[in-house]
Amino acid sequence: MKVSNIKKTTVIILAFALAVIVTLTMLSFGGCKKAPVIKDLNVYVWEGYLPEAAVKMFEEETGFKLNITFATDNAMMLTLLKGGGKADIVMPTQNQVNRFYEEGLAQPLNLKDIANYEKVVKALREQPWAKWDGKKMGSGDVYVVPFVFGTSGLVFNTEKYTGSTEGIGWDVLFDSILKGRVSSKNAPESLMICLDIMGIPRENLLTDTQNTLEKARPKVIDLKGSVLKFYDTGAEILDLLKNEEVWVSHIWDGGGRKLMQFNPKFKYILPKTGGFGWTDTFMIPSSAANLLGANKFIDFMLRPDIAAMLTTESGYTTTVSGALDKTTGIDKAAYEFSGQDLAKLVWQPNFSEDVISAYTTFWEEISTVK
Repeated sequence: MKVSNIKKTTVIILAFALAVIVTLTMLSFGGCKKAPVIKDLNVYVWEGYLPEAAVKMFEEETGFKLNITFATDNAMMLTLLKGGGKADIVMPTQNQVNRFYEEGLAQPLNLKDIANYEKVVKALREQPWAKWDGKKMGSGDVYVVPFVFGTSGLVFNTEKYTGSTEGIGWDVLFDSILKGRVSSKNAPESLMICLDIMGIPRENLLTDTQNTLEKARPKVIDLKGSVLKFYDTGAEILDLLKNEEVWVSHIWDGGGRKLMQFNPKFKYILPKTGGFGWTDTFMIPSSAANLLGANKFIDFMLRPDIAAMLTTESGYTTTVSGALDKTTGIDKAAYEFSGQDLAKLVWQPNFSEDVISAYTTFWEEISTVK
């Protein structure tokens, strides 16, 4: 071997040895330590969606500590993120997800880390609002997982309301005999009830916002004059109905089922024109600090046994296949809808920010002025 080659070989060996020494030294002094795993997980969920037993199980199984905030409406979550607030999980309703997309507040999901995603009913997984390509919904990456599916309809205290509920519609809320004995949600959802009664398509809000709102104004004022009060929370309307201050109300189906379990005198139905259909979703904000924990949380909640706990406790049903079979102590028939009922469900369009701002302002103006 030539002397020059020996020198080169020696240099290489010495360089390699030096690299090993440096690496070992860095490890000894912690220079190559992995970034610490964030143990806190900040989640914003709707009331009734996270049973205490499920919280305990998740924390014990994963080692993450859940910091839970109950969302009161979609605007709360949106405002939080737009203002720079931190969350690892938020739960926007399907008709609101576009607002998060357009503001760059959501990130695409890595479905490889959410194995139980395959347990979500396929028809809901493939809805256009679940995907975003940066400009429009319906194509691109998956950004949300539909989790809780439900309806909004009417609940009756059949001991106080003695008329037939067969073929009844939203117009019962305007019945003069029931004045002061009815209620509806303190939210634009009650405005949509008025539009449906008047036969005005909600899509008209997209094309002719102000004129559509003005057409609805007299009906909304009539509704305000008919209700005892517009309720703010699920707990509030349950109390109003249990105390028999209110006999008939617009309500989400989870609350309706809880009332039926509480006392069979309560009856939840979908109005003849069709109830409202909605789905609350899991979304990971673009600013999430704990991506590992967020993925584990979504995957955990999509387990049939965990989803069954939610249904048993809250009265809401989930999108998770097999979850209803694992529930206990409930009348499972109450969670089933006929094909005709489902076909008549009215789904809220994905309105733009300016339309939502217009009808929210309109609702607040009417509902708060005495």
